Amino acid sequence: MLKILEFDDEAFFYFLLPPIVFASGFNMQRANFFKNFKTVMLFGVLGTFVAFFSFSAMTIYVKNLGWMKQYDGATGEWSELHLTSPECMLMCSLLCSSDVIAAVSLLSFEQTPDLYSIVFGEGITNDAVSIILFNTVMKYTAVNTEIVASTPFKIMGDFTLLGLCSVSIGLLFAIFAALFLKQFRLFSKNRVHEMLCIFIFGYLAYVVSEVFEQSGIISLLTSAVFLAKYAWFNLSPQGKQSSFIVFEFLGFIAEAFVFGYLGLTFFTFYEMKWSPDLFFTEIVVIILGRILGTLGLMSIAKMCGFVEKNINFKELVFIWYAGMIRGAIAFGLVLRIDNSFENRGVIITTSLSLVIFTTVFYGSTVGILAKCLFKNDKKDEIAPEELYS
Repeated sequence: MLKILEFDDEAFFYFLLPPIVFASGFNMQRANFFKNFKTVMLFGVLGTFVAFFSFSAMTIYVKNLGWMKQYDGATGEWSELHLTSPECMLMCSLLCSSDVIAAVSLLSFEQTPDLYSIVFGEGITNDAVSIILFNTVMKYTAVNTEIVASTPFKIMGDFTLLGLCSVSIGLLFAIFAALFLKQFRLFSKNRVHEMLCIFIFGYLAYVVSEVFEQSGIISLLTSAVFLAKYAWFNLSPQGKQSSFIVFEFLGFIAEAFVFGYLGLTFFTFYEMKWSPDLFFTEIVVIILGRILGTLGLMSIAKMCGFVEKNINFKELVFIWYAGMIRGAIAFGLVLRIDNSFENRGVIITTSLSLVIFTTVFYGSTVGILAKCLFKNDKKDEIAPEELYS
């Protein structure tokens, strides 16, 4: 029974994650997303890096104090927890991934188009950046890899190169798909064939990117956005009407299955070591790091002349709180950590506990916060014709 319930990271990244990411990119409200592009990049990219460095610094500082304990589920004994700095960095890189689905579902795009686009855009950008960051950090935290002063700059360089290559792969497949559907009109006679062609080209971008050790999620996200922008116009009228619903349905089903499966896998790790001290430490670290990555980052950006949308304090508080949820991607990443890391079990149980706790607690209270913050605010509704422009 426990063997059946074990979470397979390969199945997650190749079968469950692609529909979720593709639906997010294809159904994106592109006009408002690119209108708030600088703000999205500020929170989604720079905010993720601020979170990573602040998470790592605070976690390493606390573990150096030497007071954290761990519980062995197999033996029932307590012992001291001795995390290494590379293990702290690796754990913090995957904990940078947030899940804003609960927050987005409580916002109305018609009433708050800018806030909706910023929260949604930050969420999908954060996921892409977190996965690249995790893969890059894991490369530099291997057993025989030495961390020196130049390592952060190497990580940044590899991250930038990886991102550019991944975007190029996604863009290439999207252009090819648009040309294919334009030239071969045979596939436009059946809406099922049209949906299949579009998804296959996006999935090919994902797989090719992964095969060449690039970021599949960025390639898939890029291809989905440009497929919706260009290939959509080569579909039949029935295909245009069906595409948004079909891909949203696939993404919803995949995400619901992931969270249901995550709840079941909780019982398969009862024999692993778990540290309540590390768990509560990371809760505080996530809260403080998230403040630095939103309120602190926006304050610095405004002092440097950053102007795009004047986000008020209430909206900043909501953006901060919405990003507190650690999503399924964080747990999918933690299972890619191999046994060469001595404290792999503690990292896995801590990450799973944080995913479940933040999803239940913050996911349940974000609606209450939204009502308290915006109950007296006048909403600026967006015209219906601007929704998918």
